[in-house]
Amino acid sequence: MPQHLSLPLSPCSAAPSACRHTVRLEALTHAPLFASLPADELIALEGRVSAPGYIAGERIYRAGDRAGSLFVVASGAVKLLRPSPRGDNAVVSVLGPGDSFGTLTRIEHCGETAVAMVDSCIIGLPVSVVRSVLERYPKVAMAAFDELAERLEQSYQALEQLTVGSADRRVAAVLLSLSEKLGRVNEGRIELSVPLSRADLGAIARITPESASRALGRLRAAGAVDFGRQWTAIVDPSLLHEIATS
Repeated sequence: MPQHLSLPLSPCSAAPSACRHTVRLEALTHAPLFASLPADELIALEGRVSAPGYIAGERIYRAGDRAGSLFVVASGAVKLLRPSPRGDNAVVSVLGPGDSFGTLTRIEHCGETAVAMVDSCIIGLPVSVVRSVLERYPKVAMAAFDELAERLEQSYQALEQLTVGSADRRVAAVLLSLSEKLGRVNEGRIELSVPLSRADLGAIARITPESASRALGRLRAAGAVDFGRQWTAIVDPSLLHEIATS
């Protein structure tokens, strides 16, 4: 039986004041979209971004707002929500450092709502600036194409995985996916550095919050995960992977 932690895990977050020049430049340097840019172009690009800090729970933009920017997570974590058939907002994606969201096209309105899950530093780049870079640097344009293709492939894989199988399998797959973006290894376990409600987990796994809660309980009883208020940890990654792919 796994030992349960008595205190929440420390979130890997960044205070809004942490959106310093060095943080912004490092985030752009490591973002897959801009990795091929020359150093002088990266420095010039960093000078044209906005980088406000957001506290946990603060909305970055809302579905229906006018679109016009591409965003990059410099530190912290962001969740994207879309209206569900029930009339509430359901989580469709969780993003970590280096991930981009928003738009690269000339669409007029945002299709989802973006919310900071922990204190986060978010870089905002006007679409006109990004498109100018794409036009001048073919490698960046190809990186943008590759990123969009990868997102589409991941969506297909997630849809296939989440439309079949038990609740346990779906929750296991979601936790493994989140651990790749937001996991932090600590004494043999992988801690997710963001608070994850049962409603959020259920929405991502396409099951009810009650089913997500029961699935988590069974995964903990099996020794694959542990959890508490505002924290989740993968205790046995191999076992969780086995459950996700069974």
